[in-house]
Amino acid sequence: QLKQLLVETEKLSAEVLGLRGRSARLQLQLEVGTAPGVTPCHPWRPLVTLSHPVPPCARQVQQKQHRDTVAVYRSHLLQAAQGFMDEGVHAALLRILRAEAGAG
Repeated sequence: QLKQLLVETEKLSAEVLGLRGRSARLQLQLEVGTAPGVTPCHPWRPLVTLSHPVPPCARQVQQKQHRDTVAVYRSHLLQAAQGFMDEGVHAALLRILRAEAGAG
């Protein structure tokens, strides 16, 4: 039984090492702003067509909010890949998984 635990520990250690390497590569890609091999499945098109143009200052505010939101998501993903996750994020992900399991 101890031998099995040691073998399992070695496997998990190798997996963690691989995930850390992948995490480092993903972090570098995020910093550089590239994601090789990722292509959109369809051209982007707006979900809603506005009946009036958005003023430039409002557009800048929206863009900043979007960048801030993306930065938070990137931070959470990076922390999760490194093995650290905020308790609130973990709880939210568990709720999502339970909801999907219940619906499926």
